Amino acid sequence: MSPTRRGRGRLPRVEGIFASDIQVFRFFADGTVLDVLVKPAPGPDQAAAIEGWLRPGTAQRGVHRSTYAVSGGRLSFTTRSHVNEARITVQGVWRGGQLVLDLTGGGRVEKARRFQRIDVGRSLR
Repeated sequence: MSPTRRGRGRLPRVEGIFASDIQVFRFFADGTVLDVLVKPAPGPDQAAAIEGWLRPGTAQRGVHRSTYAVSGGRLSFTTRSHVNEARITVQGVWRGGQLVLDLTGGGRVEKARRFQRIDVGRSLR
């Protein structure tokens, strides 16, 4: 799956590091998303360190790699549970500095989970 275009406009992109408690997603302009758990829960002070080691070219234990798509102003991708490897479907929207995501899979549904952007100071395109 790759990022998709709507109409003739520019492809909406999500880039940056977003965290909700200990779950962290790092999005790249090419459509790659990395999913990892970080303890203790990270904030803006840890963003530079996370940026240094959470990279798509390195295969690290506990990091799940996927490809996101953007269509009609909505973001979607599939990842795996960090607990039991169940397939997790992630869908939602971004508003300002946060993503509002629904996570479904492994017998659970989590609606409107907010992921705050922690790598502040960088542009979200």
